[in-house]
Amino acid sequence: MSDPRSLYQSSQDGWDDLRGKRPVLLVLLDGAGSAGRVQHLVATHLGEHCTGRPIARFDLDRLTQYADRRPVLEFEDGMLVRPRTAELILWAMTDAAGETFLVLAGPEPMLLWDRVVAAITDIITTLQVRLVVNVTAVPMRVPHTRPTQVFTHSADPELVLQPWDAFSGSLTVAATFGTYLEVVLAENGRRTLGIDVCVPYYLGKAEHLGSAAAALEVLQSSCGLNLVPAPLEDRVALNRAEIDAQVAATENGPQVLAILESGYDEFRTLVGELPSADELGEEFERFLAEHDRGRDTGDGDAEEG
Repeated sequence: MSDPRSLYQSSQDGWDDLRGKRPVLLVLLDGAGSAGRVQHLVATHLGEHCTGRPIARFDLDRLTQYADRRPVLEFEDGMLVRPRTAELILWAMTDAAGETFLVLAGPEPMLLWDRVVAAITDIITTLQVRLVVNVTAVPMRVPHTRPTQVFTHSADPELVLQPWDAFSGSLTVAATFGTYLEVVLAENGRRTLGIDVCVPYYLGKAEHLGSAAAALEVLQSSCGLNLVPAPLEDRVALNRAEIDAQVAATENGPQVLAILESGYDEFRTLVGELPSADELGEEFERFLAEHDRGRDTGDGDAEEG
């Protein structure tokens, strides 16, 4: 296997500044498992309200299957224009209290997963990362008019703040790169934490700021960072109003929303009303299938190639 370090270019000066700080690494990848564009919204918020600089850029040309994630071109004034494409970047950031942390943000790799995991493991070792936190946004049958549910999982019980207590048995779903990274790192003795955000399934790829704000809150409390949540929280009400209007204008939208609200409220008083593990798996598989169809038509993440 070729040297995994060939998959990225790094800034040595930035790395030298991080030695001895034992930062947390936040994994915020767009693609499968990013319902409501939660990771994109959180990463954008951090870029706007925390200081940071890129310290490594991954070679997405080697990690992208272009037949499935086709680049998007724009037709302007009689000619084709290639817009700026998204990048997979490792950022060194500083929170509002001066604490250093890392963020891996951008499109999830489509190819060479094990090599990318090996590359990230090398980075984790070199920078003495103490904890890796991955965010997954899961489509669920929940209404946007109720508080967002966020659950956590980890091989280390001390890290689990909000466990999936209501689910029993096993659950099989297709991996995202972020969840695959979690598993491999944990198997090799690294401390990892998974944050699972429940996003209303009917929003699809539309932005849901309520879910992003809930994810940011759990990230902050889990990692001991000051991530300046107020500006994102201030935008939640406007986004909620926009979704309200869209649902009201959709045929049978209000009726479906009422059913979801009733089910959610019953769950809050009777945990047994949660969907089964099989139902959750089926819901996530549907979302992944829709995500893949979006690639075929050039929608969704195509611009991230």
